[in-house]
Amino acid sequence: MTAHPVLHILHDVGAAAWFGGSLMGATGLNGAAAQLDDPRERARASTAGWSRWAPVNGAAVIAHTVGAAGLLRTELPRVKAQKGVRQSSAIKTAVTAAGLGVSAWSAVLNRKMAAAGPVPIQGSTEASAATPPDVAKTLKQLKTVQWLNPLLAGAIVGVTSWQEEQMRASQVVPGVLQGLPGLAGRLPKGVPAAALLGLGALALRRRSGGRSNVEAYPQPVVRHPQVPADGASSATSSSSTVGAGSVTPMPPVSSESGVYPNN
Repeated sequence: MTAHPVLHILHDVGAAAWFGGSLMGATGLNGAAAQLDDPRERARASTAGWSRWAPVNGAAVIAHTVGAAGLLRTELPRVKAQKGVRQSSAIKTAVTAAGLGVSAWSAVLNRKMAAAGPVPIQGSTEASAATPPDVAKTLKQLKTVQWLNPLLAGAIVGVTSWQEEQMRASQVVPGVLQGLPGLAGRLPKGVPAAALLGLGALALRRRSGGRSNVEAYPQPVVRHPQVPADGASSATSSSSTVGAGSVTPMPPVSSESGVYPNN
């Protein structure tokens, strides 16, 4: 598998900034602005804070989207082959699209609040009796959007964690085999990856001929001394005259190495 560190950095850092910034804004920025004594300053402080964060949030969203699209392109063969990855990729794509839509929606609402000026409000996303009707409608939408942003960004982080688990060897091998035509339903879901890898190693061994390293080397040939047919000892045979029909004894052989000793 080819490494793509830049895509992973864009993907992960972008999602982290998207989630953390939106959650901090909903809990910290809006909560702090609601504590101001002047009702007219509450909307201004909240809108100013979100306006400063908007460019950073936009960069984070773009970085995550580029990284996610690049990783999906590089992992497309595994997405098609491994069982379950296609479903997680579809869920992540849908959640990301929803997050992009909510981010754009919140940016439009923030511009409306900025254009309304210092109007009196009860809280950062709550209208008061003195709040104009159009601003009250915008605040009602912002109250929903402020929680949808961290919710969807957090869901993206969660689905990413799910996909990272699917990249483990114990998930890839069974998932690919289960996704092959004709094998779906016949392969137990609990088949460990180690067993499958062992089958692959066995197949490679058989393909190579099944010869071990020891069998690949020729064995030493041990030549035993010739013994006369009448059962006489080799020492008796050695005393006879060498000639036709005579037997010449062979030197003794080491029983351990099978190699003739040096003369």
